[in-house]
Amino acid sequence: MRAVRPSAAMPRRVDARRNREAILRAADEAFSEDADVALDDVARRTGLGRATVYRHFPDRTALALAVAAHHLAELKNQVRGREPFRELLRSMLAMQARRRPLVRLFRELPERSQRQHAHAVVSLLRPALEEAQRDGTVRSDIEPADLALLFEMHEAALASGLVTREPTEPAERLVRVFLDGLADHRNHTADTG
Repeated sequence: MRAVRPSAAMPRRVDARRNREAILRAADEAFSEDADVALDDVARRTGLGRATVYRHFPDRTALALAVAAHHLAELKNQVRGREPFRELLRSMLAMQARRRPLVRLFRELPERSQRQHAHAVVSLLRPALEEAQRDGTVRSDIEPADLALLFEMHEAALASGLVTREPTEPAERLVRVFLDGLADHRNHTADTG
């Protein structure tokens, strides 16, 4: 029996995966600063050639979608780690506030793509929401679809310009207001009767 030699393609796949991860990190950083991210800028940030970046992502929209998919994968890991609903929601709302250029780029996508992304986020959050409702930390009358409305309300407040980026305190206060509004206070109030 002949020994199987490792394929030369294996190291290339590892390099390609490493390059893709470097591109996504650089793009995520760039999208936190500016929506008009040029692929050339991402190549410069990673130290990779333009051709390498374009081989992975043909345009800025494809890159933005990949960054968003990466954030969804992180959210999925948080859900699997059984992080409490309040922390998951805080993380999502904080990301929405910090990644304004990426969010603006998403708002330019076709409505169907926006709905699909919102549905994916809500679907990921649903089990944690339902568990929080069972343990009495979130109001029982909140529907999973209400989360999409919550994100839209947050987006409207952020887009209004009334919530400044620096310092981040107004955005953090807004997140607390949303989270406290979702809490089931009946379980935490003393009977004054």
